Amino acid sequence: MSYRAWTYIWGTLVVGATISLLSLLTPPPPSQFVAFATLTALAIPAQLFKAEAPNHQLYYTTLLFFFAGVLLLDPSLFVLLVIIPHLIEWVKERRVNSPHLRAWYLQPFNIGTYIIAGFVARWVHMILDAGPTVSPPYFAVFAVTAAALTYVILNHFVVGLAIVLARGVSWRESRILEIENLLPDFILVFQGYIVAVVWSLNPWLILPALSPLVLISRALAIPQLKQEAQTDGKTGLLNARHFATLFTVEMERARRLDRPLALIMADLDLLRNINNTYGHLAGDTVLAGIGQIIHQVIREYDLAGRFGGEEFAIVLPETGLVEARAIAERLRQAVETAGFVVSTSTTPIHATMSLGVADFPLDANMPTDLIHEADIAVYQAKLRGRNCVVCASEVPQSFKLENYLGEDRLAALYDTVGVTCKPALATEAAPPS
Repeated sequence: MSYRAWTYIWGTLVVGATISLLSLLTPPPPSQFVAFATLTALAIPAQLFKAEAPNHQLYYTTLLFFFAGVLLLDPSLFVLLVIIPHLIEWVKERRVNSPHLRAWYLQPFNIGTYIIAGFVARWVHMILDAGPTVSPPYFAVFAVTAAALTYVILNHFVVGLAIVLARGVSWRESRILEIENLLPDFILVFQGYIVAVVWSLNPWLILPALSPLVLISRALAIPQLKQEAQTDGKTGLLNARHFATLFTVEMERARRLDRPLALIMADLDLLRNINNTYGHLAGDTVLAGIGQIIHQVIREYDLAGRFGGEEFAIVLPETGLVEARAIAERLRQAVETAGFVVSTSTTPIHATMSLGVADFPLDANMPTDLIHEADIAVYQAKLRGRNCVVCASEVPQSFKLENYLGEDRLAALYDTVGVTCKPALATEAAPPS
């Protein structure tokens, strides 16, 4: 990330931590402990069960309980209400080795964002709502609406500015302040106001008051359904059509902002042997496992898709050739050392991948040309004996000219070359190639 992005992230962390520490210095009133415990108990599962949009944006229903905490709780308890669910989510994601929250600063940044937005919303509400003895009754709704809008818009703005600075995208491209992204959060926050009012009347009534949360949760799952239509069912990666669309957008951004970008094309070695030896279901298991490995190796903002039968493509924004080759090598090693459990083998079977890396703008300036360069590098990796990484710049010009013979002829060469660069482990004991 850029210096400006890191400065902004550190600034957010420092402001959030300062607010939290100052709030925790004041002991909370014991009368609020039951409300705090209830909201925390409800916020934890809400934080653990999220809906994910295709652009890596996550939707949580936790906002409902956070805003109820803004209205009901002392600042020190509100800080703990935000920290505890996020801390539990972070532990859970680390235990399952999830790609979410992999970078150390992500969850502290999320916590800081919620705390900052919550305190500003609390300040707006306190200023506008002077109490029923001073302001008209309807003014309470106006004050809460203003606080809710403040909470949602400020939350999105803080996150959006981080995306703009870190990714180099425009506000329009980030889509973080679009109505379709703001409206669900505003509805959740306003529902939190209803929960706070109901709690003040009778705490038991929050159970029926939370019933609309079921419908809200189903509505938040709609982006996930859209994502499923854009992903490959076997591997969980982007399907070829959607990958091509997003790849074009990333290339245009890299060209417009003069930023680096790299492409990895990866081809599973000897899938035919796996299918012939263990059955096609075993081959499907290997493909699915490789999809999971790719998810674990790449970063959150990278794009990975299944490009063909056993071919995969990975776009690495803001990445130069040296770093891209290192990522490709980590992926190669992860696949090589993985064991895939199938019903037709008493022991886990193994597979390898050949990978090609192409760099923008060093190797090509157009999406199709960059794919072509990375694909030729994959062919060269096959000719070197499979299970290795080759950069497009390493491919001899004579080989690039021979590529015009056509992919079918080159594909036929894959199973006839005898040169080895690393042992190919297509099965439990790799057959000679």
